[in-house]
Amino acid sequence: MFCHPNRLQRTKQSPFSPSLSLTSTRAKSSYALLHRQTKMLFFSYFKDLVGREVTVELKNDLAIRGTLHSVDQYLNIKLENTRVVDQEKYPHMLSVRNCFIRGSVVRYVQLPPDGVDIDLLHDATRREARGG
Repeated sequence: MFCHPNRLQRTKQSPFSPSLSLTSTRAKSSYALLHRQTKMLFFSYFKDLVGREVTVELKNDLAIRGTLHSVDQYLNIKLENTRVVDQEKYPHMLSVRNCFIRGSVVRYVQLPPDGVDIDLLHDATRREARGG
């Protein structure tokens, strides 16, 4: 069973149970490794979509459609030729043509239907599940 590292930090550690801190350290490092591998999987996938049109929905419900110009390892996204999906709700965004979106504020990225290679995704998730 895998436990989130934040939950392990909340438990009280006794000086008589050194294995608890070892388990906590292992869980933290395995969680960090899994998180890093997942980010890299998405990073490499998004790099292949550069030049394609995507819709990025932010955590504040703003949805922006544009051409994916670049993406970095933190999943920050740069869009060109942008337009807001709901223009009546966000009229102040009509003049924005290029934008940089911090990866931590992204809720969803909607991909073009022909931009999804199902076989590639299946292979990548199988490799990740095997640990390699």
